Amino acid sequence: MKNKKLLALLAGTAMAFSLSSCSSDDGDASESTDEATVAASEDDAASEEDPDTTGINELPVGDSGPQTDGPLTVDLVYFQAIDLEQGSLSMPPASESDMHFEVDVATTEEATEWGYEADEFLPYLNIKAVVTNTDTGEETDLGTMMPMIASDGAHYGNNISLEPGNYNVELTVTSPADDFMLHTGKDSSGVKGRFWSEPLTFEFENWQWDGQLI
Repeated sequence: MKNKKLLALLAGTAMAFSLSSCSSDDGDASESTDEATVAASEDDAASEEDPDTTGINELPVGDSGPQTDGPLTVDLVYFQAIDLEQGSLSMPPASESDMHFEVDVATTEEATEWGYEADEFLPYLNIKAVVTNTDTGEETDLGTMMPMIASDGAHYGNNISLEPGNYNVELTVTSPADDFMLHTGKDSSGVKGRFWSEPLTFEFENWQWDGQLI
């Protein structure tokens, strides 16, 4: 009787070990399959990239970093000139420009007073850009920055031409009050705040433009 019990115990132990081994093998196989699927997806994504697409290298304008004035935070960057299209409107082509000048605009918490969330793009803005050569004092009006959309979202900007030099940049943003209608009734849709009245200004200093883009 003792021998039969011992044999039964040994058989049960062997079966449990065999099941555990199978379970471990199945897990390894599942992990291998998942890794292969991820690798295949990455390969597919890489193969879909356009080999003719050129990457861009955004460079900061000056050393001031993003600037905040009231309801807006503005950042200013530049990179190689790009081709632009807006219906039938003729824009400066990349071949005739030195760079693309980009103004990134985001709302602050103050904008919630007139119904906007913080950190959102604000349309209908009129943004003027003036650069001052700090060596000569000469000012260059870059005109109005146009609203546009890139693969990473909306911004303002334009292709520009500019002689190499040391510059400070001033952006002026007038109020969009004439372009929006605000709910002002005594109901839950009404906003408490109003747009700014005097133009907002943002200054970016110590921009060394050497005529070369990396």
